[in-house]
Amino acid sequence: MKKNRQFSQILLWFFMAVIICGMITVGIITNLTLRSIEKNLPGTLLTELNDLSFVLENLASVVNAVEKSTIQTSSENLSLLKAKIHTVYEDIVRLRESYVYDNLVKASAFHAVVAPAITDLQVWLTDGVSGYGPETKQTATISLLRIQEAYQNARMLTNKSRVNAQKTLERQRNRLDRFLFNVNLFFVLTIIITFSMVYLLVQQYVLQRREFIAQSELREQRDLLSSLFENVLMGVIVSNQEGKLLLSNKAFKEISGYSMEDIETLDDWFPKAYPDPVYREKVMADWKAATSQNRAIREFKITCKNGEVKDIEFRGTFLKDGRALLTMSDITGRKQTERMLKESQKIKARAKKMESLGLLAGGVAHDLNNILSGIVSYPELLLMDLPEDSNLRKPIQTIQESGQRAAAIVLDLLTVARGVATSKEPMNLNKLIRDYLVSPEFEKLKHFHDAVKIETNLDDNLFNIYGSQIHIRKVVMNLVSNAAEAIDIDGTITISTANSYVDKPFRGYDDFNEGEYVILSVSDDGSGISEDNLERIFEPFYTKKVMGRSGTGLGLAVVWNIVQDHKGYIDLKSENNRTTFNLYFPITREVVSDRKLHRPLEDYKGNGEKILIVDDIDSQRKIALKMLEKLGYSATFVSSGEEAVEYLKQHEADLIVLDMIMDPGINGRETYERILKIKPNQKAIIASGFAETNEVKKAQQLGAGRYIRKPFNLENLGIAVKDELEK
Repeated sequence: MKKNRQFSQILLWFFMAVIICGMITVGIITNLTLRSIEKNLPGTLLTELNDLSFVLENLASVVNAVEKSTIQTSSENLSLLKAKIHTVYEDIVRLRESYVYDNLVKASAFHAVVAPAITDLQVWLTDGVSGYGPETKQTATISLLRIQEAYQNARMLTNKSRVNAQKTLERQRNRLDRFLFNVNLFFVLTIIITFSMVYLLVQQYVLQRREFIAQSELREQRDLLSSLFENVLMGVIVSNQEGKLLLSNKAFKEISGYSMEDIETLDDWFPKAYPDPVYREKVMADWKAATSQNRAIREFKITCKNGEVKDIEFRGTFLKDGRALLTMSDITGRKQTERMLKESQKIKARAKKMESLGLLAGGVAHDLNNILSGIVSYPELLLMDLPEDSNLRKPIQTIQESGQRAAAIVLDLLTVARGVATSKEPMNLNKLIRDYLVSPEFEKLKHFHDAVKIETNLDDNLFNIYGSQIHIRKVVMNLVSNAAEAIDIDGTITISTANSYVDKPFRGYDDFNEGEYVILSVSDDGSGISEDNLERIFEPFYTKKVMGRSGTGLGLAVVWNIVQDHKGYIDLKSENNRTTFNLYFPITREVVSDRKLHRPLEDYKGNGEKILIVDDIDSQRKIALKMLEKLGYSATFVSSGEEAVEYLKQHEADLIVLDMIMDPGINGRETYERILKIKPNQKAIIASGFAETNEVKKAQQLGAGRYIRKPFNLENLGIAVKDELEK
């Protein structure tokens, strides 16, 4: 059947091609024939008119000859006249033979007018007329009158022939144009009909092709669905309205252990899968309620054929004809995992939040230190150029100290968030508290909370502790700020210190070291902290403060980390509208030492050595350039690692001050790698506003020297450069 259809289509296509070729051939031949007729007709008419004009001209010469004979009758003139008459006579005979039956140019009428006159002249010039001899003047005069009349009539007929020929030509052309238009119209319509039939044939072929493809795809999908049904990891069963199982796949038997021979209907399934009658009734009631919905998802425990109990997730789809499609997934492992995850959820949540703190601190440290560079570095350069008695020294020193404190806070925050201990020293907590209470930060806090009173109760015999000045100051500042925010309108914040011996562990701590501690207490009479908030109070980004003024959600998280880093403990109490943070720090017997003296400037000044600064931040390049020039070095800079490599291909540098993070482009480590390929012994130091990373260590393993953090000051930059150059 399929082969016969293909043969019929091929035969139909063949005949369609023959018809199209025949129509095109007929159209072309018809057009060529008509164009040939249209082209040849004007030539035929022109030839006929030229013949008439030629006879008319010869007739005019006869008239002239007759006129000449009337003037002078002689044998010579008569002979010439007879010759011309003979010529016209031959022309008339030839015209009659050619056009006597053709009425296009009135040839017959022309012959009827001219031929008798020529015949009369031939007779008269031979025999004479009216009794006059052929060579007499009277005969010539009569002949002149006769031939003039014929000439005028012939001339008039010639003009009429020209007019008729023109009209005939126009009529013929009009008929040809109309005929040609009709032929072309018929040809075009035939082509349109033919191509329409071709289009229909093509569409028929396309539809048949699509039908064939659709059937092939349908067979493939059917095979695919059958394969999926058998090999899908979920168990699948199909039941009819009476509950009889129609289909089940391999996974159903693998999960439950039952086959269709074991379970013919759902009535067989429920007692075997749910042997507990109470639980079985609950399951059956649940499924009965679910049948009123199109889809349902349920989780039940089933008892397999081997007695194993599994957690199964059922997904049911209920059709209008009563059939039901049920899939079952073994979620026993997932349930066990969920239980394990829930058990460790608190630990992981806290670790995740502290990791977020680290990411935040690390992300902002680089950019923030770049911003602080101008505040930290430029005041030092300005102070070197100012006289000692200048009124500007004090304000500039204040700017410098604030910038250094801000840079240290950023660095310490980063260090604490990453769990890395910073340098610590013996310190007195009372002195730190008193310094804070006269600081600009505290004045700003009082500006926002002018109705809050601050009271202190500091133990004069307080032991020293071993810690970081910046960190502990941050603890005091955050606790006081948190207490101020907790007070709605007016209230009192109490800061106290005391010595204590602790021999009992605090709530929330598994490890505890018995011993002597210094207690820092910050309490307020605000609204207190609810039980729910007590569990989350030290989480990063959890805050009840006013955002944009003092609340970032990091304050107490930083306090927690700093206390942990100092091997201390926090005991938080909130009751009866009073909240108290008790912080315990181990004491030290060491005495607080004076600050180390700075090295003199002459120790780290340069002698014109060439220094190349590589940094992607314009302000950083300019700051480093000015500081190095102030130290006596010959410095220049480039803005990327790629530029540094190109520069060193043509120039020399005694040392490179290399920024670690440059975006876009290669970082400091990769830059140093490329430089070593062209300058194997090139000296360099690493500078960055970010924490010391693995990339820094890799660069140092390649041969780079000291790592210095931004923002620079003259001393640490100068010492780092001097020490590296002297290696």
